[in-house]
Amino acid sequence: MKGCLTILLLLVALFIGGVWYVFRPMTLGITYTAADMESATKKLGVIFEALPPGTTGKTLVVSGSHPVDQTFTSSELTALADNRSKQYSLFPFKNVEIRVKSDGSVEGSATVGFGDAVRHLISLGVAEQDINEAAAKFNIPNATLPVYMNVSGNVINDESRLSVHNAKIANIAVPKQYIDQYGPALNPLIDSVIQSRKPSYRMDRLEVIDGKVHFKGTSPNREQAVR
Repeated sequence: MKGCLTILLLLVALFIGGVWYVFRPMTLGITYTAADMESATKKLGVIFEALPPGTTGKTLVVSGSHPVDQTFTSSELTALADNRSKQYSLFPFKNVEIRVKSDGSVEGSATVGFGDAVRHLISLGVAEQDINEAAAKFNIPNATLPVYMNVSGNVINDESRLSVHNAKIANIAVPKQYIDQYGPALNPLIDSVIQSRKPSYRMDRLEVIDGKVHFKGTSPNREQAVR
């Protein structure tokens, strides 16, 4: 868990450069419409609701399940991710774009605030002490910065097999040595999230096919989250 902080958070302080360049969001040329959001949500078949007032100990609760075997375009994926913070306030990414590339990899760009990312990591089970130690070690600024990642691979039978090829923080490339060292930590983090959503979520296959992302498994009938 501790290593997963670096790709999205820990190296921020190492790459602060010119102010305009650093804070300019990276664009991938992907746009979406209300129809894309409607189509993607219909494919998942999940009813999204606010978590009832007074619920303690949880920020997101899923219930029920149904089979899903669907493909999603770059625009549909972007619509889902860019609107996620409206469904779940702890989701830290804004201005999200996701592009499925012809080489089978997937790239994503967004802006993320340090405080938002910390709260999200804690909700995923990352120890607050580990986050505080990392923040102090790397002198991470309390700022909102653009991030970018390019990955390939798949998730088969709830096991993530993703490889990180490139990453940028503040529009500056993360050195390969850090990607090689910390990139593999992305997989156990994803695996832990999948396990925490069981039995409602199951990922038999999540993979790129013909320029789209194919998902086969189960989704919950209902999701209730803090807003």
